[in-house]
Amino acid sequence: MKCPVCNHENGDAHFCERCGSNLTQTTSSPTPVPNSESAATSEPEYTRWSSTQATSSQASVPSNTPSVSIHKEQARESTGTNDHASAGDNSSNQWNNIVQNEKVQQAKEVSKQYLSYFLSVLARPYQTMKTVGDQHSLNGWLTMALIAVLSSTYFLITFSRIGMDGLFIGGFLRPLLFTVIILIASIALMYAILKIEKITFRPKTLVAQFGTLLVPAVVSLVLANLFIIISYSIAISLLAVSYIIIFVALNAVLFQYPLNRTQAAIDSMYSVLIANVVVFFILYRLLGEIVIGLIRLMLSPFGRL
Repeated sequence: MKCPVCNHENGDAHFCERCGSNLTQTTSSPTPVPNSESAATSEPEYTRWSSTQATSSQASVPSNTPSVSIHKEQARESTGTNDHASAGDNSSNQWNNIVQNEKVQQAKEVSKQYLSYFLSVLARPYQTMKTVGDQHSLNGWLTMALIAVLSSTYFLITFSRIGMDGLFIGGFLRPLLFTVIILIASIALMYAILKIEKITFRPKTLVAQFGTLLVPAVVSLVLANLFIIISYSIAISLLAVSYIIIFVALNAVLFQYPLNRTQAAIDSMYSVLIANVVVFFILYRLLGEIVIGLIRLMLSPFGRL
């Protein structure tokens, strides 16, 4: 019998002598199981290409794993960067709060020190003026700032009561600017006279001395603002007293220095007189019309109410 598998002639044997296949089966011969080499040879070309592509795609899957991990790492880094940025914002906000709190505390300390300074100076201004130094220059500037603001407030309240137009500019900003110019001009004149006299002095101490003597002017302006409601005549008189104190303070600061120690070109009496005339001229040119208008208002029946 011929073997259906390998075509070997076996005679009457039940099994093939070459491949060992069963020769007694009358059914359709089983499909031979090819080995891997024959299967690869008999496999169609497109099947081999498809299996190759599938194998390569399966092999490429692990190679993509590092890229996925890289993306995850980048996401983690970006998240960490955002966390650091938010932490930096929080720290900067905390620092700003600390700085603001320190500024508030410093402002409170300055206000407390100025209040105690103000009360001590008010009792004996001239005696205190002789003992101040550079450390009191800030108090002097604060006193001058108060004088400028209170003067402007006085004019603002007065003009608002008579119904004047342009209250903020004409009633507040202009008097504020004029008073600042008068005070700075007074300091500049004292500085110039002491330089002419060749006297050694410290500019900060000069400001502290001048500001110390201006403390009564602050009190006079506070009372002037309060008396506007009661009587214009008393209010305008207190306003005039506050500006007279500026002239008195200028002279007191200058004459407490040993003037005319050297042969100057002009006598100290005349130099101080010139300084007073200059300050008076500036005061008249800047605030003369306003003050004269207020005096006329004081003499009117409405002002005597």
